[in-house]
Amino acid sequence: MEYIFDNGRIYTQAGRIASAIAVSGCRIAAVGSNDEICRMQSEKTKRIDLKGRCVVPGFTDSHCHVLYGGLAAEQLSLRETTSICGMIREIQAYIKEKKLSPGTWILASGYDHNIFPEGRHPDVKDLDAVSEEHPILIERVCGHIGAANSLALALTGFDREQVFPGGGRIERGPDTKPNGILVETVLDRIKDHLPKPTVEESARAIRRIFAEASSYGVTSMHTDDVAGSTLETVMSAYQRVKEEGKATVRIWEEVQAPRIPDIREFLKKGFRTGDGDRFFRIGNIKLITDGSLGARTALMSQPYNDDPVNTGVQVYTQEELNEVVRFAHLSGMQVACHAIGDGAAAQCAAAMSAAYRSDGRDLRNRIVHCQFVNDSVLSVMREGHVCADVQPAFLASDLPMIHSRTGSRDSGGYAWKSLMDNGILLGGGSDSPVETFNPIWGIHCAVNRTDAGGLPDGGWHADEKLTVEEAVRMYTVNGAFLSLEEEEKGTLETGKLADFVVLDRDIYEIDPTDIKNTRVVMTIMDGKIVFHNPVPA
Repeated sequence: MEYIFDNGRIYTQAGRIASAIAVSGCRIAAVGSNDEICRMQSEKTKRIDLKGRCVVPGFTDSHCHVLYGGLAAEQLSLRETTSICGMIREIQAYIKEKKLSPGTWILASGYDHNIFPEGRHPDVKDLDAVSEEHPILIERVCGHIGAANSLALALTGFDREQVFPGGGRIERGPDTKPNGILVETVLDRIKDHLPKPTVEESARAIRRIFAEASSYGVTSMHTDDVAGSTLETVMSAYQRVKEEGKATVRIWEEVQAPRIPDIREFLKKGFRTGDGDRFFRIGNIKLITDGSLGARTALMSQPYNDDPVNTGVQVYTQEELNEVVRFAHLSGMQVACHAIGDGAAAQCAAAMSAAYRSDGRDLRNRIVHCQFVNDSVLSVMREGHVCADVQPAFLASDLPMIHSRTGSRDSGGYAWKSLMDNGILLGGGSDSPVETFNPIWGIHCAVNRTDAGGLPDGGWHADEKLTVEEAVRMYTVNGAFLSLEEEEKGTLETGKLADFVVLDRDIYEIDPTDIKNTRVVMTIMDGKIVFHNPVPA
């Protein structure tokens, strides 16, 4: 017995609260009372007094971007930018500080045009004012819209008139000429021209994110890494981190393959959902079916309240989506569809429900974000065994714009309680680096439904609040279910993987508005202490 953790309040998520837990190798040897577990102690056992602290299973982030987040951390962040003029100065200062030679790509992300006094996105003229010697590409915080300068457009061939499939486009200015603002698939396509990260660059990015994730108690992540890289590079990078002994997070790898030929190409590699080991598994086929609320590209069933001629971006017709989802499902691949608008959610629910009925296999297909729904969508999801993969932190960030975008329809947004009450399983994710992957903040948002300042008082559409128990299960039990690993993790039971988190306060007992202040004292993953931050008892 390597470890015994005793004198705790251990919420097993399996119908009991225990006091102690014993760990042997990478697994839980026993869970029970202090007396029961301490009798298992040997001379080699390290005993750790939990001092009455709260213990929960290791957190799962059910949707994020590990590689992109790690790489973006080495680039210029525009998250603190409050105006286009300020952004221009920031990028110019970055070029000067880094002493970047002409021709070097400048990549930056994180701006939010909704807070700019200019009231618009940066465009080609703004970025040309930064530099005409460097190709520049910037992205809004959501990753669904961005802008490039003239040199970047010329180097990638995007300065010519083109027609783009899948709802992507380059916006045009008053003179009808392309203004450098890149929407949806066009943003992805211009990034295809950028140098791909090497295995070592990718491994460095993964190490960075793993260290941060462990400090938040995250022991598993479902991540979309292949966009902008290759599956071979991604797998090699994770293998390198594992061989170094630094694999402190378990990975469920999502693979973007938007059309049937792309899925066929992936399947030739011989992989299917669930393949891998306890550190890295092939996850799902990821499909993007619309955009984001902030960019007004989420596909809504009715026009935007503040843009009456716009319903967002439709990537697939219903027939196209049905075919792609069915093909992936029948090939043994779980499907995850990004859908924020209720129009996109309806498309995804219909396609996944039809795929489920085709053979009855429950692959735990999921709608990622599932931000706006209506009663008919809920019904189709329930009947088709469709899961939801939600990001509670989106509510806190989106509150200033939800009503202006959707008007009286805002009650259909972020409807987590309605989803649960309809028998739909919810996973809890962050979409990091869009939001922090600190699950404590996600739990806080799910329970309180307020912004970072605690507004609105009592919570926005408070009838959609989750209990602490429901919110924690999203990030533990349900995360394991989504990756078909409920027999291995998600609860603290004998024989399961030893992944758990020690918190500095009992989030079940404190004032719910104080959950956000909870800190991780210790993270145990695979039977090893991978993070320890002692705090006073």
